[in-house]
Amino acid sequence: MTIPLSLGLAYAAIAALLLNLNLSSELPKRYRRAIKISAIIVVSLLYAGTYHGSQNLRGWAIAKAPPNPFKLHWAIVEEPDKIKRTDGAIYILAQALNRNGVTKGSPRLYELPFTPELAEEIDEALTKKEDGKPLEARMSYKAANPDSEMEEIQKRDGNKSRPDSAGDEERLKLEFRELPTPDLPPK
Repeated sequence: MTIPLSLGLAYAAIAALLLNLNLSSELPKRYRRAIKISAIIVVSLLYAGTYHGSQNLRGWAIAKAPPNPFKLHWAIVEEPDKIKRTDGAIYILAQALNRNGVTKGSPRLYELPFTPELAEEIDEALTKKEDGKPLEARMSYKAANPDSEMEEIQKRDGNKSRPDSAGDEERLKLEFRELPTPDLPPK
């Protein structure tokens, strides 16, 4: 039985019990209303909490950074499109690595926001991946606007931009390296 199906059956049972509580109650009249209202609120919060918590069960890409370090299986870069009004995204199929470089768990699809620098790094990694080289990636963050970019922004905006806010943002940077081939036991 799958997790979403079992959750659905559990909530159907809870809803049936709640309906039974609302139809008949042997409690004194002064407690009956408070218990019914609190039961309705608790079940409603459980519905919302389960919906929020089961987002990872759907099979869609999760919008958070992959584990650090991870093995890159594949990636897809969707560039921003002004006609469709999409911001663009980078999808990475990754699998967590332990300290010894051995994969753990199952691969997962992660969604990262599009940046030209990250897209270029991913394209270079995919070229190596197509050559048959297994890749490990480590994440780091760097300042978004170095001094040269800040000067360019100030020239373009006519010194209207605030210099203190230009370097506050950080961008995700991935560093790829080849995974060593594992030692095979003797035959």
